[in-house]
Amino acid sequence: MDSFYFFVIIGSVVVFLILQFDKQQRTKVRKTLRQTNDVEPLLMMQSLGQKLDRLNKALSNADANIEQQFHKSTADYKAGRISIDIFNKHLNELLYRVEERQK
Repeated sequence: MDSFYFFVIIGSVVVFLILQFDKQQRTKVRKTLRQTNDVEPLLMMQSLGQKLDRLNKALSNADANIEQQFHKSTADYKAGRISIDIFNKHLNELLYRVEERQK
């Protein structure tokens, strides 16, 4: 019977230590998520940079309407009026329109 109580106590201590470790890890994850909440996705930023380069090169042959929409979308993004996802969609649409005109 003495070994039974020994294992119950050891088991309780192990469970307590596991729960403490889990609590520490959840706290660290929450802190990291709070710190990176405002960081824009790196791959999307690289994709936007490539799209901007392609659009800047293609705008010399594009009509004024596409160029105006490009400048409006860029200004809205820089001012924070649209999110990175919406800006990405706008650039995709403009690239599609520019490429269709070049065909």
